[in-house]
Amino acid sequence: MSSPTTASDPNAPFSDLVVIDFSQVLAGPYIGRMFSDLGADVIKIEAPGGDMVRVIAPKHDRGMSGLFTWVNAGKRDVCVDLTTSAGQSLVHELLGRADVVLQNFRPGVAERLGIGWDEVHATNPRAVMISISGFGADSTLRDRGAFAPSIHAASGLLEYHARKTHNPVQPLADARADLTTALHGMVGVLTALRVAEKTGVGEHVELAMYDAVLSCYEGVPFELLEPPEERYDTDPFDAGTNGWIVVAGPLQHIWAQLSAAFGLADPSPPGSDIATKARTRHARLEEWMATLHDPPALVSSLESSGLACAPVQSLRDALTGAFGRERELLVEIDDRRGGTRSVVRSPWRFSRSSVAVRGPAPERGEHNAEVLRDLLGASETRIAELASSGVLQSAGDEASASVPDTDSSGRTRKIASTSAKSTTSPATR
Repeated sequence: MSSPTTASDPNAPFSDLVVIDFSQVLAGPYIGRMFSDLGADVIKIEAPGGDMVRVIAPKHDRGMSGLFTWVNAGKRDVCVDLTTSAGQSLVHELLGRADVVLQNFRPGVAERLGIGWDEVHATNPRAVMISISGFGADSTLRDRGAFAPSIHAASGLLEYHARKTHNPVQPLADARADLTTALHGMVGVLTALRVAEKTGVGEHVELAMYDAVLSCYEGVPFELLEPPEERYDTDPFDAGTNGWIVVAGPLQHIWAQLSAAFGLADPSPPGSDIATKARTRHARLEEWMATLHDPPALVSSLESSGLACAPVQSLRDALTGAFGRERELLVEIDDRRGGTRSVVRSPWRFSRSSVAVRGPAPERGEHNAEVLRDLLGASETRIAELASSGVLQSAGDEASASVPDTDSSGRTRKIASTSAKSTTSPATR
């Protein structure tokens, strides 16, 4: 496990970029994390109540949760009350220094907080901005809240997976919609940056999670056939003491390759239908796989037959096992609690440029003074005045207990203090 590099690295691809990140939870913040690993100075603007992902965690991990650490490592954090005119004015000064602006509020919320595209573009015409929502700012469902599980349901992923696997509808075990959206968002932002580089004028990228998921779901081409094609993946094989193994490809191809290579007799009764052939051949292959003396021998036999395969291993083993260590996947960073925790590094490996986790995840408002001095040249007097008035806040400020926060409907509510681990903050999507 390697240690994080310093925050500033002239060999990093985006060492000259400033990213203002208003987003929370996963989709927007993961774009910011990618920019940070690529060397950008990513300034997370956090609401007084804190990013809700700080508390999406077991009780012992709340405040600086694993999810929060994962998507916010390497960023600097400024905690601003955007419901005040002074807070909005301060943020506009920071926007004047931005190259990229990220936000994933529900449509209309950014505008009410004074950080919509019109305000950003008027403040800084060269900046590019991405706005992420669940269903699109111009759609009939624009006001509907969205998190990964609801997008998985609305986009058809859950129904398709249940139909394909002949199982009841079940939630996905990951936040696929968030991370798929983040990757599409990164492409959109980089494209807009390229245009701004050529023209000197920034533009607004709007991205709906619904669209992002369906644009790259591999089941779509089969579902759009008339009639839709029933397409099934080959089930994993139970290889006895050799564990479970996945072999890529349709079962008829797997059977043809292995039966020819190892002389396996067809166990299907003459005249069997396709379903019976599939079931009996799958069972015969499991019996044969179980006779091989160890998993490496099994993998070698399958690969010698021209088949791609992999033993099923746990997520922890994939991260911390021998191959995970060889790939140097994990980076140890300060957990802000007197110890360290591991995060996975970004996957790109350039021939010359530096890509690395730039530092730990920030506390709420940890870099208020530092960022204002660095980006705005603010005096200590001004910083102190902003803090005393409640415009700037930080972790442990009891003042946050009475600061109003505006949700997606425009209603005002009270925010519990950060010390109470509140989850409330401006609506994200």
